[in-house]
Amino acid sequence: MEKIKFSKLNGQGNDFIIIDATENQIKLSVSQITEMCNRNLGIGSDGLILVKKSKISDLKMEYYNRDGSVAEMCGNGIRCMARFAYEKNLINSNNINIETLAGIKKIFLDIENNKVRNIKVGMGSPEFRPENIPVKIKNKYEVLNYKITVDSKNFYINCISLGNPHCVVFLEEKENLDTFPVNKWGPRLENHNIFPNKTNVEFIQINSNKELNMRVWERGVGETLSCGTGACAAGVCAVKLKKIKREKIAVNMPGGKLIIIWNCPDSEVYLEGKVDYSFDGQYYL
Repeated sequence: MEKIKFSKLNGQGNDFIIIDATENQIKLSVSQITEMCNRNLGIGSDGLILVKKSKISDLKMEYYNRDGSVAEMCGNGIRCMARFAYEKNLINSNNINIETLAGIKKIFLDIENNKVRNIKVGMGSPEFRPENIPVKIKNKYEVLNYKITVDSKNFYINCISLGNPHCVVFLEEKENLDTFPVNKWGPRLENHNIFPNKTNVEFIQINSNKELNMRVWERGVGETLSCGTGACAAGVCAVKLKKIKREKIAVNMPGGKLIIIWNCPDSEVYLEGKVDYSFDGQYYL
């Protein structure tokens, strides 16, 4: 029986199992990952992160969804990993780079009295071209306010990638985000045949010209309390559709608030918020 040390952290309730794999080679099967992420029979989490050495950056993030599938990027996950790495002495700077499948991401840690108070990550520039998201819609430079029909219900979708695919849906005024059936429509959109790699789905209501409310259905996970890349996708699409002012955008989710900063169409998106350290433990495989 193998014993693995782990830590549990969360960003706005979006929680992760994080394992230091910088010294020991750790390989986990899909069944082991799903077992560890199981909330009844395992540790319980939305995802699992292996922290590895990198030849091109300070560290490398190897990220797995709850179902054991690999994801290119996770905004909350990379922020949690950064706090883990700092407090476990894997890094000694408050400005670091982390290698991901979506490229190298810059992380900025706000540290006070040797404690991490806030973490900001550069998420890269948003990708709108359908073939690069990917979404199978022909003859479109961008997929914004595009109508599709799912089980007789019309959705006006906005598709974007921030290292992973997103489908942003703005609810109609008559619809209530709190009671909207995310568990029904989330998986239908995630698995729609126009998304060859499936997609994350964000359901949005505008709260003010600088604030929006969001619930999210994550690819390979289900509904989660928050999603960092999803919050970025929602903020960017709201600006593109002129539903909200550019500047700092507050995104309210069931698990808490994140701040999105995006200054111009070709510029990098920044994601900012606090990270909570839950506990350390040992797991027997």
